[in-house]
Amino acid sequence: MRQCKDIAEEASNYINGDLPFAERMGLFFHLVLCKCCRNYLQQIRQSISTLAMIKPQEQSSIDKDELAKQLHDLCHKHD
Repeated sequence: MRQCKDIAEEASNYINGDLPFAERMGLFFHLVLCKCCRNYLQQIRQSISTLAMIKPQEQSSIDKDELAKQLHDLCHKHD
């Protein structure tokens, strides 16, 4: 049986589907039993989704305050 530390180490590979079937199934069964790890994985997925929606552009003069405001507004949009 897989452990919580395995989820932490393999979360991005699990989300991206970059694991062999047997490892993926082992992590899946751990997630069925462990609510904390399900929440952790959901938080990672939400972070990826949020960053994909913001799509910050790489520039030397990034307005960090504006980016923070956009992230704040986006997070509170779903409340």
